[in-house]
Amino acid sequence: MTLLHRWRDSWSARWQAWWSARLPRKDDLRLTQRNVYILPTRAGWGFAAVILILLAASINEQINLGYALTFLLAGTGLAVMYQTHSNLQGLRMSLLAPHGVHAGQAVRLTVLAHNDQGRKHRLGLRLGFSARFLADKQTSVLQDLTPFEVTAGGDTTVELETPATRRGWMDMPTVVIETGFPMGFFRVWAYWRPHSRVLIWPALEPHPPALPESAPDQNQAVMPSAAQRHADIPDGLRDYRRGDPLRWIAWKKSSHALASGTGLVTREPVRGRSPDLWLDFDASPGMQGLALESRLSRLATWLVIAEQVACDTGGRYGLRLPGVQVDCDSGPHHLKTCLDALGTWATPPAERHA
Repeated sequence: MTLLHRWRDSWSARWQAWWSARLPRKDDLRLTQRNVYILPTRAGWGFAAVILILLAASINEQINLGYALTFLLAGTGLAVMYQTHSNLQGLRMSLLAPHGVHAGQAVRLTVLAHNDQGRKHRLGLRLGFSARFLADKQTSVLQDLTPFEVTAGGDTTVELETPATRRGWMDMPTVVIETGFPMGFFRVWAYWRPHSRVLIWPALEPHPPALPESAPDQNQAVMPSAAQRHADIPDGLRDYRRGDPLRWIAWKKSSHALASGTGLVTREPVRGRSPDLWLDFDASPGMQGLALESRLSRLATWLVIAEQVACDTGGRYGLRLPGVQVDCDSGPHHLKTCLDALGTWATPPAERHA
């Protein structure tokens, strides 16, 4: 039995390697006769059986009308086969860049289907994830194929969703596009392995504790403040930072600042002049005793909350991981930078073998 399993695994590995070589990963796919497949459906096999029965009866009884009906149906079947195959051939598929999500959420894939032929509509198309070649095994939940159509010379956008099960880089599952139009006698399909990957951030904690209190950082004493860099900025004002609301900008002071060669100036709320908030993998309160992924989930949740607070108060926050530090700032770009750092962070070797 063990030998049989080894033989099966060997042939399965060879089969997957052959398919991987035949289907290289790419974000743009043009369907041609080299990557479009066709087979009869149950209805198609039944239709072929009817033709054979009519042919046998016509030969046996020597009925000329029977011959005519048999060859008419056979010609219709061939015409349907050609029409079904050409309904898919020539279509061009493109994948738009997916956005990162938290583990446990759904990754949304946006596929753009383009029809180059200006006189031919593409009807009865279906798109979804392939259950047969779900090679990456990153999801066990498959959705039904999504129907769509493409007008002559037009574009159509199709959205698919696949669950993100774990933190880190996630390869896109194998996509299948198929059609049975117009009669359903044949199934024409093609496989597509997108090249793009999406970064999955740590899962959000359902009931996180409150943000830790801001504490002065020991490095802030040696770093010049905005007021020290620009002595002409009065107290209560500071340099503009990405993410500051427009209503905070001091336009009159900013005009003088721009004339002197500096940047915009914003009014800093009283609440915003508190020390920067550092979210630390080891030193933040409540981290001790948590598992690794639980710590990362709490940090990810705190980052989202800290960004919401920063939008209201103008504060800043930073992230510290073993071997990685993201300096204090605020704004959507800074939040994404911090979440990306959590998503790509690897366990240090010392902790991995502890």
